[in-house]
Amino acid sequence: MTQRSKREKDGTVKYVTVGCARGGKARNRASNVSKPRPTSKTDCKARMNAMLKDGKLCVTSVLNTHNHVLSPKKSRFFRCNREVNESVRRVLDTNDEAGIRINKSFHALVTEAGGFENVPFGEKDCRNYIDKARHLRLGKGGAQALFEYFRRMQYKNDGFFSLMELDDDDRLKSVFWADARSRGAYNYFGDVVTFDTTYLTNRYGMPFAPFVGVNHHGQSILLGAGLISSEDTESFVWLFKAWLDCMDGKAPNTIITDQDRAMKNAIAIVFPSTRHRYCLWHILRKVPEKLGSHGQYKCGLKSKLLSCVYDSLTIEEFENSWKSLNDTFHLHENAWLQSLYAEREFWVLFDNALKKKIENENQTDFNSFNFTIPCISHLALEKKFQDVYKNAKFKEVQQEIMGIIYCHCRFEKMEGVIAIYSVDDQVKAEDFIKEVTYTLYFNEAECEAKCVCGLFEMRGIICRHILAIFSAKKVRELPEKYILDRWRKDIKRTYTFISTNYDAVDRRPETVRYKRILRTFNEVITNAVSTDGHTEEIISNLIAMNEVWRTSKPSNTDSNVGGSTVNAFTEGSSKKVLSPHVVRGNGRPLCKRRMSTMEERVRKIKTKTANKRKDKEKSYTVVGAYLLSLLPNITYTYF
Repeated sequence: MTQRSKREKDGTVKYVTVGCARGGKARNRASNVSKPRPTSKTDCKARMNAMLKDGKLCVTSVLNTHNHVLSPKKSRFFRCNREVNESVRRVLDTNDEAGIRINKSFHALVTEAGGFENVPFGEKDCRNYIDKARHLRLGKGGAQALFEYFRRMQYKNDGFFSLMELDDDDRLKSVFWADARSRGAYNYFGDVVTFDTTYLTNRYGMPFAPFVGVNHHGQSILLGAGLISSEDTESFVWLFKAWLDCMDGKAPNTIITDQDRAMKNAIAIVFPSTRHRYCLWHILRKVPEKLGSHGQYKCGLKSKLLSCVYDSLTIEEFENSWKSLNDTFHLHENAWLQSLYAEREFWVLFDNALKKKIENENQTDFNSFNFTIPCISHLALEKKFQDVYKNAKFKEVQQEIMGIIYCHCRFEKMEGVIAIYSVDDQVKAEDFIKEVTYTLYFNEAECEAKCVCGLFEMRGIICRHILAIFSAKKVRELPEKYILDRWRKDIKRTYTFISTNYDAVDRRPETVRYKRILRTFNEVITNAVSTDGHTEEIISNLIAMNEVWRTSKPSNTDSNVGGSTVNAFTEGSSKKVLSPHVVRGNGRPLCKRRMSTMEERVRKIKTKTANKRKDKEKSYTVVGAYLLSLLPNITYTYF
């Protein structure tokens, strides 16, 4: 909402105009024209005018027709509807002074309010407030609890799925769970799934095993998760079967993992038709450990290996480059490298991280709904992508459109109806530019092109080389095959309408009443602290009321608000689930992610160096204090 007004000399309002926030024309004020800022302006004419007559504001005209889509459910994201009130600020200040991180404070506020939709502000608003405040200041659960939690969630959510595997002593071995939203999202984004077990839980040392996909914004999205007590084939088979049952027997087209042998065997058993590939990041992370001791590792071996992996565009180029690598550095006897080559068809690059949350997706949906990124060219192809793609993916398309200026197309020959072109491109690699030539195959009759760079096949974004050919051939209408439904914003995805009811740890009546009173009391405190009189009055009244309620309190009331209880829908089970055996280590690990041997060594070296530096600084401080104690009392005069 935008507002304009005019006041008289005495300060009274003469007239007021309230208009749509998306009114006005978009202006590209970015310094870099290749990266225009998103704009919400659509020149919307919706507005209301009011004028002061006889001491009253009278509405003179109303235009209630918008030129854009409206969504009341998304209105809470507008700036005018976001507010951090005084009681929330007090909570944030207290938590910040106690060292509690903003994300945890925000989550606590969301939990207290009963969900994100009931909170009139976002996490970023809380961060902004704390930044200003800092500037002004200068300154028991176990397996049984998990079992009961799953039963409560299944009672509250029909689509919630969970399975637990127990040993002969009823001790937890493995567990899997997925909510209804994850199961719904799998129908849209379950074609490529990554599975990783490099993170550990704090208490029992059980690997956390999430199934992750990529949504229509290019963000990671959770498709289920598990905990396993051991990383053997049997445990992985159980977990994969549980996930397959959860997804109604629909296996993914491709699954990406690390080089774990037990995991590979389990995938072959449970997903025989699924394409299995290794994560290239995990593979290259082992290179310093496996080849770092080689005499020429830093004198050409490392760069040659990376060039072989990243610069080979065809199978033939890779084979020749790999052979040259082995011959040059005499690596034919390196067992790790040879085993890696034997499984080269399993390599794949995947660089997404686990950062997806439902609220992030809602916020990004709102941004794509409310903001439009201006085009940077007059190409009709770019306009098409602007109309149908989410903002995040449209930005990637714009980067390829900008890259057209670095491309030079040369016709090579015809093979039947297929025209073969060579496209010279300039690729920026770190601090230098390298010339790369790509081969492109174009069928003009079918308006179909394929480039050896493989960008469209790997990331679903049409590459600059195909766009250059389309531009040279005056292709005005983009074939639908190059517009993937995955990135479209005009498709309603039903999984986003699935509501997830989060579990309340303690749902006893006295706990509910406690929270109701606390919420009201926070507001009362905010209003009462304005004067000493109000403060003394509320304190005296509270003392009097508390004395009455304390003496008349029922004897059977449980005052332990934080205690646990067994809910009615969990009493039917007589079997108690025992917690897994704790894998105890030498102290708490510094990082939850399991590190390789090389990372362990580097961490120890850094820690040792830091300790030496601290000891040196400490010795300097002690010596300095001793020397100062020997000096006589001297008065210094400064001129």
